[in-house]
Amino acid sequence: MGLFFFFFSFCSRASSFCSGLLLLLLTVYGSTVRVVGVVGHNVTLPCAYDALSHGSLSFCWGKDAVPTFRCSNTIFSWTGGAPQSRWGPRYQLRGSLDEGDVSMTITSTDWSDAGVYGCRVEIPGPFNDLKVNIKLEIEEGELT
Repeated sequence: MGLFFFFFSFCSRASSFCSGLLLLLLTVYGSTVRVVGVVGHNVTLPCAYDALSHGSLSFCWGKDAVPTFRCSNTIFSWTGGAPQSRWGPRYQLRGSLDEGDVSMTITSTDWSDAGVYGCRVEIPGPFNDLKVNIKLEIEEGELT
């Protein structure tokens, strides 16, 4: 955590160099994103990588934080350009996979969808995987 403190202290006084450094830190240490959804509505959990540099890669989504290997409680996995497993039709990939957008949309959310989700993109090389943990919070929708 000391590295993050240094980063934010330094970047409050520095230039655009910081955006690249932040991406590097999030890639190395993983990241956690908070997303808020509304009961009965769709919610998209963000996850993306640089497909121009890496091409089409394998990835997975799980209902838990990203572990050391693979995904926990796998919801969706994609290998070799094709889906390998999926929990059900409520979990969809609506982004442009060719551009590295592997964000997952959950349709018609309900209270049980709240929790931590993990996205792992398998980038070749040791310890290169992109890992994103998302804390999904669900709120009551407005009455119309």
